[in-house]
Amino acid sequence: MFHYLKPEMHQWTLKVFVPDIGVQKTLEVSGESTISEVTLKLVELLGNVGKNWSRYSLWCTDKKTWLIAPRATLNTYGLDAGNKVIFTTTNKKLTIQLPDRTTINLEKADFSNTLFSVVCTICRDLRVRHPEELSLLRCAKEEDLKDARNVTARRTFRVRKSGTGKKKGKADGSSQNSMNTIGNASNGETMSPNGSVANVAQLTPDELDHIDIKESKSMDERAAMNAGWLDSSKSLMEQDVQEGDMLLLRFKYFAFLDLNQQRDEARISYLYNQAVRSILSEDVVPTEAECLEFAAIQFAVEQASRNPPKLARAISPGQDDLDSALADLEVSLGANDADLDKFNNTVLPNYNRELQANLKFKKPKRFFLFLAKPKVHKFTFRDTTMSFYKDSNGSGPPDFVQDLKDCSIVPEVDMKKTKYILHIKPPGAKEYLVLFSDKEEFCQWTAACRLASKGKPISDSTYDSEIEIVKTMCNMQEHSMTLRLNRNKRAAVTTDEIKTEDFVSARIGRNYKPEQLANEILDAHNCLPRREHTATELRLKYILKWERLNDFGISYFIVKFDKAKKEELLGIARTHMFKMDLNNPQDPIKTWHWTSLQSWNVNWEVKKLTFNVDGDSHTFECHSADIKIVHEYIGGYIFLTMRKENDTELDKEMFYKLTGGWQ
Repeated sequence: MFHYLKPEMHQWTLKVFVPDIGVQKTLEVSGESTISEVTLKLVELLGNVGKNWSRYSLWCTDKKTWLIAPRATLNTYGLDAGNKVIFTTTNKKLTIQLPDRTTINLEKADFSNTLFSVVCTICRDLRVRHPEELSLLRCAKEEDLKDARNVTARRTFRVRKSGTGKKKGKADGSSQNSMNTIGNASNGETMSPNGSVANVAQLTPDELDHIDIKESKSMDERAAMNAGWLDSSKSLMEQDVQEGDMLLLRFKYFAFLDLNQQRDEARISYLYNQAVRSILSEDVVPTEAECLEFAAIQFAVEQASRNPPKLARAISPGQDDLDSALADLEVSLGANDADLDKFNNTVLPNYNRELQANLKFKKPKRFFLFLAKPKVHKFTFRDTTMSFYKDSNGSGPPDFVQDLKDCSIVPEVDMKKTKYILHIKPPGAKEYLVLFSDKEEFCQWTAACRLASKGKPISDSTYDSEIEIVKTMCNMQEHSMTLRLNRNKRAAVTTDEIKTEDFVSARIGRNYKPEQLANEILDAHNCLPRREHTATELRLKYILKWERLNDFGISYFIVKFDKAKKEELLGIARTHMFKMDLNNPQDPIKTWHWTSLQSWNVNWEVKKLTFNVDGDSHTFECHSADIKIVHEYIGGYIFLTMRKENDTELDKEMFYKLTGGWQ
């Protein structure tokens, strides 16, 4: 019988520093020593010094990794005598700025767990559903935005909260009571994720200089903002976040599942505040009329927050409230176009619905745009396609067929001149105009085109509600004309009553005197349905209108495709991604939909991402952010498209699989 003796392992010295007590210990270990054995030896050497060592773990500073797998050996982590190891707490202090610009102080944020787990914990205690839509973002310095390609500097920049200032009013006007509702603490404080109460504090002006987003950002600056997103699959410690740092909690993915007024009061409030900031800073650029409507809803939120309805409104089966029914119909059918599959796939009994009309057509030219007289042509609309006939009788095959999917649809209405124009701009092509003489016809065609631009046919169940939305827009302008005629009957509004800079961007503010702009906001406010709304209802209305903007929810990156001669702009949205000319970011050069995406992967050595669409392979490198951020955006949106309303648990394993990658 043969007996095999275990060979004697080579012993070497491991030095471990304990920063909390300022002591360094030397341990005799081998490569086969497990992490639990090393930790036990260290605790025995430290003795009883009044510390709870169960909350401490080993951290290798030069490898930037936690040594927390108890059965793993030092060889597994590749450690030797030359590595620097510390014994530190896994729970540390962290300051989080919420989307409404208030802050919470986390006393025991887990620096050893993945960032996604930390976000889930924060959202759970703030009562925010669907934490997969949010993430943590580093603060931005002014010089970081100017130098979009300095990715390393952005990753290591940190802001610390220097003090607790007075809690000031927020954009939604609910400075007195909103945090009581959201944080569920009776004394105006917010619950921190560790279960203790954390003071709500407004940031100091110096900190706001780093965080506030200035107006009229260039595309380079917009791309630089996305370089600060942290990696969801790594821990805070692995990403150079230190105790006492401040991070921003923001909605990262703009695909919101099941926004519900009863269950999502906190979620809607935070999302509303982020939407207001994006409008004021012009991350999205609405028209002047849309800006005034946004300002009107924001003013209504202020009013509802200060004077909430006495009784909660409930809709019974026999309730005869047309405005209420339309509002709830809009929420149920239009809140999440990308997610409500059961509505998207539902068609009306009249599945052969088709529009036909004799309309005027105009193709703008560079010169003499308004001199050319438009001619009347036969138009038909079926599914998502609009056909054009030169002959007004529509005989023979169509002369021009346009699939409106991904087209830009911009309605233009001037009730005073009885002008109804639809601007249609296909991707990578020039804009053309369709002119209407009848309001009802204009509303029907506009609704059909708006649905088609989202990939929905005219037979979709949301068609009728889309018509109502377009009609509301026209009626608001009619009502606004009446208000202007009767404005002299109302006392002028002073800037003390409405601080216009809190409601519209500086670009819009420059077009009016303060008193004049305040009157315009009140006129738009008076156009809103005349019934009592809760603040949550109004915030949700603001969000739904925000989602309909053409440039809503696009995250930009500066990239360079293989074989390309120059840098280009990559835009990532909830249903697709596209590339544009960096110097002239007007028309997408190429668009790729998530439904057509076959695969994507990253070569971590050269930092290049390759994706395959319809058999074509495309490879690029990112110059404005780490390639991992782009990879996570793609995987994140793919994950969000897979969600269902009846999902009771978040599939974290699938989220990590799609966003984590392999490095």
